Amino acid sequence: MEKSVLDTLFDYIAGHRLKDGDALPPERKLAEDLGVSRRELRSALASLEASGRIWRGVGRGTYLGARPVKFAPTLRGLRAGASPADIAEMRLLFEPALAALAATKASGDDLQELEKCARKNAGSKNDDEWQQWDHRFHLLIGQATRNPALIALMEVINGMRVKPEVREKTVAQETRQYFARQHQDIVDALKARDGEAAARCMREHLLSVEWRASAKGAG
Repeated sequence: MEKSVLDTLFDYIAGHRLKDGDALPPERKLAEDLGVSRRELRSALASLEASGRIWRGVGRGTYLGARPVKFAPTLRGLRAGASPADIAEMRLLFEPALAALAATKASGDDLQELEKCARKNAGSKNDDEWQQWDHRFHLLIGQATRNPALIALMEVINGMRVKPEVREKTVAQETRQYFARQHQDIVDALKARDGEAAARCMREHLLSVEWRASAKGAG
């Protein structure tokens, strides 16, 4: 069976005895060393970044492990004192605006990657698989804005979402399918370059996530 790009990258990391905190080579060289296209490599790196296994800094490069505190955005109060309800409220204010901006700035490659995430979400067989692609989907929308400050904030939000008390579990396949359709609606609005529709679809999606989480808690 042919290896995936991620497996090839993991073999490279193990073969070079790289550990958390070590830098990966520049993207062009790493793609050549792995024998893959830069587009395939970017997709693999985006997946690792969304799951917190690497971090990338503008002008600094790509490093293994979680982003060190000294390089993290100075939002300690957000990390330490925010409740799940606070985070949901923040996302509701922030991410629709992010989607509206992404509709004007997303590249063709961005849109293809978002379409891929939506498909992967639709095909997710369990919550762990859903979470991987869901986190990547929302981070990619942030990256599509091309705004380093907004991207940094989205990285913080994604990092907070993995905490057990915040994580929105999708145990039922029906729930995953419903959310995946909403992801596709967001992608369709982005592809149409319709910022207003993208913001509306994102808001509806986040409200659905919040409502289902509240309903589950009430039950």
